[in-house]
Amino acid sequence: MAAVTLNTDLLLISPFRKGGLFVFITHWLAWLILHFITFLPSLVNMNISAMWESFLFNHFVLVTINFLLFYIVAFYIMPRMATLQKKWLWLVASSLLLAIIVTYLKFRLQIPFTEYLMNKSPMFNKFSRKPLEESLGFFSYRFRTYFQLNILTNVSVVVVAFAYRLLLLWFQQEKLRKELENQKLQAELSFLKMQVNPHFLFNALNNIYSLSVMEKSTKTGQSVMKLSELMRYVLYEKEDAENRVSLDKEIRHINSYIDLEKLRHPGDVYINFSIEGDTNGKRIVPLLLFPLIENACKHGILTDAQKPVDINLKITDHKLNFSIENSVNSYQKDQVGGIGIPNVQKRLDLIYGKKYTLDLSKTADRFIVNLQLPL
Repeated sequence: MAAVTLNTDLLLISPFRKGGLFVFITHWLAWLILHFITFLPSLVNMNISAMWESFLFNHFVLVTINFLLFYIVAFYIMPRMATLQKKWLWLVASSLLLAIIVTYLKFRLQIPFTEYLMNKSPMFNKFSRKPLEESLGFFSYRFRTYFQLNILTNVSVVVVAFAYRLLLLWFQQEKLRKELENQKLQAELSFLKMQVNPHFLFNALNNIYSLSVMEKSTKTGQSVMKLSELMRYVLYEKEDAENRVSLDKEIRHINSYIDLEKLRHPGDVYINFSIEGDTNGKRIVPLLLFPLIENACKHGILTDAQKPVDINLKITDHKLNFSIENSVNSYQKDQVGGIGIPNVQKRLDLIYGKKYTLDLSKTADRFIVNLQLPL
């Protein structure tokens, strides 16, 4: 199942950059909607038609100011903290200072608006009222009282801005980390697959060389044809996003390789290849089974009917069971050495992690490989 990823690109676009206006307006509308949902119970019971001015001021003007405070902290102050040595001290100090300034701005808007509503109200018009003469300065008594009641609201907005930015930066770093891990994985897989290709080609050419020396040219031509089909598969078969190809194609080219082995020997070759289950729609990592089959054919005894190479492929809905057995002969390996099984193990580790099992066992006269993979 594919992992669910969060695209944070739109959420991190700053309105101070070109092209960020649309995202800014989208965030602003989302902020207003979230506010209305939060205060929905009180808004339902509110007589908006009679108090529409108060509604617009409290739930539009003041909320928009909160939103601007949030955006300035999240998209202007926080991105600049990386350029300063004492970044966290500067960040906290500047954000708190901005919260205090916004509190005073709200105070200077709230007081005249409250006076306007009181003058407009018939209930308050029955009483004689003196015009407001008390100072509304930054250190006035009225602002100190307003500050004590409202500063926590603005500090909460700053905290939300911190959390928003840090959370999305964490998502962005996780996304980058996974991309780097995936690039590393693809590079390692490509390197391992490049090892398989020349190793397989080297052995196949050795087989054809043996035919050209021992047999008639007709078998050599057939071998070249089989080899060209296999190399076309190795070089040009396209993998999907999960580095997999059709299991049917993999089986078809395994059969081609078995045919190539049969052409190499002058007599009968005893390789039993059985398939159980439905292969339709199943996909597998390409060339994963080839080195195991090649290893068995190279080190087994192919011309003895009592000691055949037995290959079994069993497919269920979500699992592939592959087993191969070959007799152990007394011939020495070539001096170059083999990379087949170690290569397969490395590819399995990179692609499947702990989701596979590979068992290698050896008796007195048989070498057995059992592989289980998820499909």
